[in-house]
Amino acid sequence: MRRSFHSPGRRSQSGPRLLYAAASIPAPPMPLLKPRNLNHVLGRLLAAVIAPLLLGTLALLTWQTSQENRLAQTRLLALAHALVQASDAEFDRGIAQLQVLAASPMIDEGDWQQMHRFASEVTRKVPGSLIVLVGPDGQALLNTVVPWGQPLPNLWKLGEQHKEALWEGRSLPLSSGNLSRQAFDTGQPAYSDLYYGVQVNRPALSVSVPVQRDGRSRYALILSYPPAVLQEMIRSSVTVPEVRAGLVDRRGVVVAANGAAAARLGDKAVPITTRPGALHGLYRATSRDGTPLMGAYAVSRKNGFIVRVSQPHPGHLFPTRLTSLAWLALLLTAFVASVVLAGLLSRRLARPLRELGEDVRVGRPPPPERDTGIAEIDLLAQALRDGAQAERQRVQEQTLRTVAQNQEALLRQADRQKDEFLATLAHELRNPLAPIRTSAELIRRRAPADPVVERARSIIERQVLHLSRLVDDLLDVSRITLGRIHLRQEPVNLGEVAAAAVDAVGDAAAQAGLVLEQDIAAPPPFVNGDATRLTQCVVNLLNNAVKFTPRGGRLVVRVMRQGTQAVVEVQDSGVGVSADNLHRIFELFVQERHSGHGGNTGLGIGLALTRRLVELHGGTIRAMSAGLGHGSTFRIELPLAEAPQAAVPPAAPQARGTQEKSAGLQVLVVDDNRDAADTLADLLGMHGYGTAVAHDGQSAVRAVQERAPDAVLLDIGLPDIDGYEVCRRIRTQPGLKRQPVLIAVTGWGQQSDQDAAQAAGFDAHMTKPVAPQALMEVLGERVGR
Repeated sequence: MRRSFHSPGRRSQSGPRLLYAAASIPAPPMPLLKPRNLNHVLGRLLAAVIAPLLLGTLALLTWQTSQENRLAQTRLLALAHALVQASDAEFDRGIAQLQVLAASPMIDEGDWQQMHRFASEVTRKVPGSLIVLVGPDGQALLNTVVPWGQPLPNLWKLGEQHKEALWEGRSLPLSSGNLSRQAFDTGQPAYSDLYYGVQVNRPALSVSVPVQRDGRSRYALILSYPPAVLQEMIRSSVTVPEVRAGLVDRRGVVVAANGAAAARLGDKAVPITTRPGALHGLYRATSRDGTPLMGAYAVSRKNGFIVRVSQPHPGHLFPTRLTSLAWLALLLTAFVASVVLAGLLSRRLARPLRELGEDVRVGRPPPPERDTGIAEIDLLAQALRDGAQAERQRVQEQTLRTVAQNQEALLRQADRQKDEFLATLAHELRNPLAPIRTSAELIRRRAPADPVVERARSIIERQVLHLSRLVDDLLDVSRITLGRIHLRQEPVNLGEVAAAAVDAVGDAAAQAGLVLEQDIAAPPPFVNGDATRLTQCVVNLLNNAVKFTPRGGRLVVRVMRQGTQAVVEVQDSGVGVSADNLHRIFELFVQERHSGHGGNTGLGIGLALTRRLVELHGGTIRAMSAGLGHGSTFRIELPLAEAPQAAVPPAAPQARGTQEKSAGLQVLVVDDNRDAADTLADLLGMHGYGTAVAHDGQSAVRAVQERAPDAVLLDIGLPDIDGYEVCRRIRTQPGLKRQPVLIAVTGWGQQSDQDAAQAAGFDAHMTKPVAPQALMEVLGERVGR
């Protein structure tokens, strides 16, 4: 900073005026007096010249890079499509050969020896290939690599063994996976993945075609040939040295690859990200040798094999990058020279201001004794001393407020996103469960006498209910964590709770070969609580016991009083709990793992959910076990409540059959899931209802106007207008003879969804998958009255 030396007299005259001026100016910096650093001014001037050149260059190079990338991707994708067509052509040639053999009259005459000679002549055209004729029971009738007359195996039985073999360190299936059975059953050509051909001692691929007579499959022909044909096709098709190309089967195993690829025959292909259902696309990956790759893939419509074509990235951009570096070096040189010149000029013109700026930069207030002889600079120094302190305090307070606000906003956003994710997940899981459960009910009603069908239907229904319970448990854990679950407190008979839980789990226990007993004190104790949630707790404990108790075991549910507590115990003779896990068994996502035991499944949330529900009721839960192999006991203790006065039950209404109540009644089913709509309509028809189906909101509104149904089962997530809007339009639709009963049948099942349905005008809300009996009861109550 420049220093001026003055006489003492002059300083005594100017000092008071400067202090007065400083005292009369407010502490905050004055905008009119705020200085501009000359370095900053010169820098902006230079930036005005350099920046357009730099930005223009960057924009041009970015555009050029983008074009190079797009052109390379287009070339790769075109090559992938060409290779898919070429590989399909190779498979088609084999199928054509088999179809010629399938038309041979020697098959009709059963002349297998002559057929063997004929097929052997065909295989000589492709070295290493073989042809097999398979009967309708899977028995091989001829094999061109096995001399005629030698015994042949049953290929279907071999395929069911799922054996594998090691070939050059790679594990491959020992069979083509019952390829002939697939062709025989479907009547269409079938393709195998890469497998190890035992009779040729090397990897092979196979195609199979059915031999049909009078529209029925009588035999199946298999052509097996080495992947070398496809290997040669890829090698001859790819002429650019750095381009890597490969054919991958449906199991992700490399079938063929060119010399540039790091993978070889039988290797597991490097995983890539593809769009579900897409027949082609682009990807980025890293090869086995660590090379970054840019590639394209194409999927065969015929056999599902994937062609991958890639090249090192960004190797194709080398010329562009070399040009970019040259331009940037030139601009950087000009910029550095300009900065040096600006620095020299600023030091000559503004040294005092730079020293003052340095004081501020290092957080050191300008020393009061420094006298520059320039009133404006001295005044600025004093203002900076005063303002620095105030600014530091203000910035600190603002930072703390901003951090707190951001953290709060992030927490709210995370909670909202988690709720939305769980609700959407539940909806997407419940939607496909609905037609599955309805179909199971249709099977039960159509074929009740077939034990195999009934067993399969029972399995489907149990698994649907199990998955539905998992979804409900996930949502309940979220609600409890966020404090959004509400209990309907009333006197509850714990004996009835235990009986309801035993009834709900009885079928699962019987299916698992377990004895389920209940020991309920008389009279049973009462507690204040939510009967549904308490039943859920006992059901969760019983389901847990069923999972971890071997067949032939015993489960006991006990309900008793102990002092001022009501106690529910679930005891099992299962695998028990280790001492290390007893204190963690109620934590979220924690499970006791038992090697070789089938109970090692689930999400690990049932016991955690049970503990939190019990705690919401003011109770406690604990687990007891003598160790692994000694069973376990789960004990719930709740505060006792007084039993309510017995009420005279209302007279039961006279029951009427479902067919009688539904006779002549019309129901409109609206769902964009066609399977869900059709199966539900079939079920209603079997109960005597007349049905119609619509798959979007507009069609539903028109159908109500034209058909005047008695009830409408309406999905919410429709493709054009949602179910709430459909409901509102029906309620306000003029000219209707009567308003139908509107029932929301949807995968959205939270309390907010039920409230929204009620506000829109629905008469009832049911969450998918709906129990058929519950649906019939709701229809009977609301439509049949």
